[in-house]
Amino acid sequence: MARKKRLRRAELETMPNVVDARRCGSAWFEQTAVWKEPIVLELGCGRGEYTIALARTRPDRCVLGVDRNGARLWKGAAKALDERLGNAFFLHSPIEHLEEHVPPGRVGEIWLPFPDPLPKNRQARHRLVSPVFLARYRRLLCPGGAIHLKSDDRNLVNFAERAVRSVGGRVLEPLESLTDAGIGMTEVQTTYERRYREEGRTIYNRTFCLE
Repeated sequence: MARKKRLRRAELETMPNVVDARRCGSAWFEQTAVWKEPIVLELGCGRGEYTIALARTRPDRCVLGVDRNGARLWKGAAKALDERLGNAFFLHSPIEHLEEHVPPGRVGEIWLPFPDPLPKNRQARHRLVSPVFLARYRRLLCPGGAIHLKSDDRNLVNFAERAVRSVGGRVLEPLESLTDAGIGMTEVQTTYERRYREEGRTIYNRTFCLE
């Protein structure tokens, strides 16, 4: 298994739909002529289930999956190549470094399917829906942009709602949700979600606007 992971990490460097944050310059975004803006981000994309589903249904948008785990990222990137999805890309990078690689105001939607809840109080600022991260997202989002959260953790959902309101954002009602991605939030199921549903857990969907 360790050998397979090493091989996949090595292959990532040759995949045309993968950008390695450790090796790309700050101008890579502007130099990639294929971008159709505003782009869509899946953060902590893992195997890229949402990245691929969004790319399939949104040929008018480029979708960028971001994850720090190269072995997981490889699976999504390989599937996108197999399906010849010319608008699906992957960034091998910690989410904390996202602003170094994506210019401000160029993102239309951010998807957060089942982020790590990090339940301990001392971990709160590291949650992907904390005010620290929301400030980063606000700089990346274009006017009218939205954040989509899916989680089985009610405490994380409550925390996210409070965090959004604390920075002057709002939780959108279902009828005004900006889920114009061609898929509903319940239609795509990640590996984690399928497992959680089999266990009978409740799945929560929320859309936030930071304007």
